[in-house]
Amino acid sequence: MLTSVNDILSNEELFEEVAKAAFSSVDTDGSGEIDAKELGKVMQQLASETNTEEPSVEEVNEVLEALDEDKSGKISYKEFKVLIREVLKNMLEEESEE
Repeated sequence: MLTSVNDILSNEELFEEVAKAAFSSVDTDGSGEIDAKELGKVMQQLASETNTEEPSVEEVNEVLEALDEDKSGKISYKEFKVLIREVLKNMLEEESEE
C-alpha cells in the first residue's frame, strides 16, 4: 500500500521514519550532521533530477545558514526535520492544486 504525504504528516511515527531515512541518505559520512559538502551534493542531485540549474556555492551556503538554527555550521537531525516537514507540506499543497 502506498503511503500518502498526508499520512506521513499526520502520523509522527511515520514522519520520523521518513525523516531518518532521508537524513541518513544525505549524511553520507555518518557523522550525525550534514555539512555544506553533503548538502551541496543533495542539492546538485535534486537539480539534476528536476532538470534545473545546479546550485552555486553561495546558494548551498544560504540554505545551510537558513537551516542551521544553532549556527554550528552544520545541520543536525532536529534542524533537518524542519526542512523535511516543509518539503512534505509543499508536496501536499501541490497535490491539492492538481
